[in-house]
Amino acid sequence: MIRTLLCFSLISSILIGFAAQAQTPAKPAAAKTAAKTDTTRKPAKDTTVIIPVKDSVVHMQGGLRVGLDLSRIVTSIYYPYRKEGTVVADLRLNSDLYAAAEVGYANTPHSDANYTYKGNGAFITLGIDYNFMKRLYPSEKNMFFGGIRYGFSHLTYEVPSYKITSSYWGNDLTGSVPKTNVNAHWVELVLGLKAEVLKNFFLSWSIRERIMINNVKSDEFTPLVIPGFGSGSKKSVFDMQYTVSYLFPLYKITQHVKLPANDKNKKKKK
Repeated sequence: MIRTLLCFSLISSILIGFAAQAQTPAKPAAAKTAAKTDTTRKPAKDTTVIIPVKDSVVHMQGGLRVGLDLSRIVTSIYYPYRKEGTVVADLRLNSDLYAAAEVGYANTPHSDANYTYKGNGAFITLGIDYNFMKRLYPSEKNMFFGGIRYGFSHLTYEVPSYKITSSYWGNDLTGSVPKTNVNAHWVELVLGLKAEVLKNFFLSWSIRERIMINNVKSDEFTPLVIPGFGSGSKKSVFDMQYTVSYLFPLYKITQHVKLPANDKNKKKKK
């Protein structure tokens, strides 16, 4: 009997414990999270730092551009006695400035009923070109340019025979002019366009005004043509040039591009 009462008492205690646990309300999740939150912890430091941004650097293609003057072919059609050839070149110095040069040779044989003329010589021009065109992108090579040149030419010419018909004297005057050496100096102003039609291939068109510095006229016979300049009887000549050229990409030109004031500082996180 006693053993039965003890078993009943133990079972009752277990049931009462389960009932009490079932009636206890569960803590909400927010309460648990709040309990775990450490309110004494300090907020994390802002690790954002200000780093100064340097001006942008752009690398542009530089090199030696070499070509031929095709306009001399047209000149020889209108003036058959002018047999000329010209090589043009420029070298990029910085973003918009170019060193420019031209070298050429001319042979000018001429003969008609009045005289026979033989002349030949070489010339060189040296100067600079400046590109006025605003580029759409850094690698653009098209140009609208202006320039100035100094030109020098050395010419040898002679007139083996000439005949002057004179009604006053009643007969013809004949004679000859021996070989004569002439040096010519001039200043040349240039304005033109260069366009890249294929990669590193360019077509160029320009107009030129040449102004002679020294006097090349002679009392006996003035040179028919000054190589690189034009007519030997004129103090100033206007000319046009059309060239095809190729750029040899030998080096890079570095240009620093300034950023706007409000973009000079940018944020970067560690």
